[in-house]
Amino acid sequence: MSLSTEELQNLEADHTVDGIGEVCPHTLNLALDGLKKAKPGEVVVEVTDHSIATKTIPAAVKMRKNAEHLGTISEGGEYKIFLKKLK
Repeated sequence: MSLSTEELQNLEADHTVDGIGEVCPHTLNLALDGLKKAKPGEVVVEVTDHSIATKTIPAAVKMRKNAEHLGTISEGGEYKIFLKKLK
């Protein structure tokens, strides 16, 4: 499921992960650590300036089946990647 930009902007994150200045694979590891701390159904948002993370993180959680990628917002060189923990 992918939410619209407006829906994502109005979504309240349960956990926020700061990935600014980090590159892959560290951005992915930060997202996975954030998901480990979350309970099923909670939303984890990673904020990053590494554009490649917008592809690797959604692909990794889909492969692992531990979270759903709700969407990504791009704002001024930064990205917010929204994930909903599944299990």
